[in-house]
Amino acid sequence: MGELVYIFVLAIVVTIHEFGHYFMARWMGVRVKKMQIFFFPFYSFKPSPPQQLRGKTSWRDTTYSFGWLPFGGYTSFENRPTGVQFTDQYGQRHTMDYDTYLRLNGQNSSAGSDLYYNTKPAWKRFLISIAGVLFNLITAFLIYLLFVMVSDAGSSSGFWQSLSATMEFICFTVGNTLSNILSMLGIHLFEPVISTDNYDIILSFWTTAEAHPLVKHIADLSCVLALINILPIPPLDGGQATFEVYEMITGKEPSEGFKRGAYIVGSIIFILVFWILPMIH
Repeated sequence: MGELVYIFVLAIVVTIHEFGHYFMARWMGVRVKKMQIFFFPFYSFKPSPPQQLRGKTSWRDTTYSFGWLPFGGYTSFENRPTGVQFTDQYGQRHTMDYDTYLRLNGQNSSAGSDLYYNTKPAWKRFLISIAGVLFNLITAFLIYLLFVMVSDAGSSSGFWQSLSATMEFICFTVGNTLSNILSMLGIHLFEPVISTDNYDIILSFWTTAEAHPLVKHIADLSCVLALINILPIPPLDGGQATFEVYEMITGKEPSEGFKRGAYIVGSIIFILVFWILPMIH
């Protein structure tokens, strides 16, 4: 696959991933501040402001950006401020509670409060965190299923066997990617294999998929991106989801200090495993 084709496929997969976060956030009633595809943006688009509708989000709330570094993307959400800094007439800076600030300015502190990401319960934030991974897996599943059903062996098999072969191939692709990542770390735990029950269907599917390499690459890369992002390493989606699982179990959110430390350690691990080690190997 050529470099330009790879960038094109990656752009599609990343867009699907970020749209998953965007869609789930809007569904959960969270205002999305920004959705960016790739890093170091060279173009941003902010629609004209929406009508102020209490308790509702709009696609016009969001700034849409495209970057030139084809590595990933991100989606950010609006958080409720914990305090507001201001300067008095004597030049002294102060911090005021956000609710107090709103009341002094004649605003209702509860108006629009349900649109903030950090005021949502942990289970809603968890769904927003894993939505990108879910959208990538759904994309891969639909593409693989289509290939299986139009292949020679798949078309002569029943729907449920085609479904079984599709699920197994997704597991094989994800398992193979995980095995390769572990191998770079010197860990050899398993080698994914195809079962004899679905071997003929998957072999026929592979022949059909090879005839449509661009679509197949979209499905393959969707599986890879889903696996990498679900790893419980901040700042990946899986790291954020882990914080929310902890909150759902214990009833309290991890401290900001712990989160900052986890993000620093996680970023170092991510750079070592996914940047430095691949260049060495």
